[in-house]
Amino acid sequence: MLDFKPLLLSTKPLLDPFFFQYGEGSCQHSFAAAYCLQEKYGNLYAVKNDFLFILRQNRCNENEEVYLFPLGNIKDGKKALETLLSEAHKKGKKLVFETVTEKAKNFIEENYPEQFYIEEKRDNAEYIFNREKLAELKGKEYEGKRWEVHRFQKEFEGRYSIEELVPSYFEEVKAFSRRWYDDFYTEETNAQLRAEEKALDNALENFYELGFHGLVILIDSKIAAFEYGTPLNQDTYDGFVEKADRSYKYIYKMLNNTVADRCPGSIKWLNWEEDLGHEGLRKMKLSYRPEYLLKKYLVKEKD
Repeated sequence: MLDFKPLLLSTKPLLDPFFFQYGEGSCQHSFAAAYCLQEKYGNLYAVKNDFLFILRQNRCNENEEVYLFPLGNIKDGKKALETLLSEAHKKGKKLVFETVTEKAKNFIEENYPEQFYIEEKRDNAEYIFNREKLAELKGKEYEGKRWEVHRFQKEFEGRYSIEELVPSYFEEVKAFSRRWYDDFYTEETNAQLRAEEKALDNALENFYELGFHGLVILIDSKIAAFEYGTPLNQDTYDGFVEKADRSYKYIYKMLNNTVADRCPGSIKWLNWEEDLGHEGLRKMKLSYRPEYLLKKYLVKEKD
């Protein structure tokens, strides 16, 4: 059986190569995400036969064992899947994979054509953007965004500054984030937002150890927006968290443009993660014209 263990900061050097090489630029496939969201998903890890296995303990139930698709050379994927099928069946459960990429979905269809139900989850599709396009905002297609950035710069000229997110700002970021979450809490969103809030606390407590870097926009010397993220591989950056005070008009446009502009030149793609079915968020992300959507699937073993 697999020996599952909790994700500790000390395990990052061991697990990072799996995420970087086999994660396909998905926001779910980073040590930072797996670590920061441990309370939400109950993530545990095991490494065997050159594969990384992530068990989502909190998503399991009496009938299902829930994992991320194993990270390793997909040519040897049958060995990894057989391992997880054995794990699940020993417990009298069915095997389930969440947030499966299209590459992994195709592998399952080819090698296990009658064994799994597969459902595309549009709400979990990840938005992938060309960093250079969002940094430069050239051409007619970005004319509106470009105008809004310039409008922000003109309206708050002399009042705003952009700084690196460093520890001296962490407590103010936490307080800003608490106020932001309070504005969005409802009975339906409470659990999700509480999990996000805990993930933010985890990130700031271990900011540099997790490989994060970010920025803040200050207006009148107070935080009006912040963002932080981490590379998913050599050419993809995950915007892990971004928050802004909407009372400052066009501030999100300014934040998005600044993040793209200040990313290292080696970064080609920006991952803006999912919209989770939020209509306004989906409309906004599509308005920036993503290069493509990284499709995601839910895969369940049949009875």
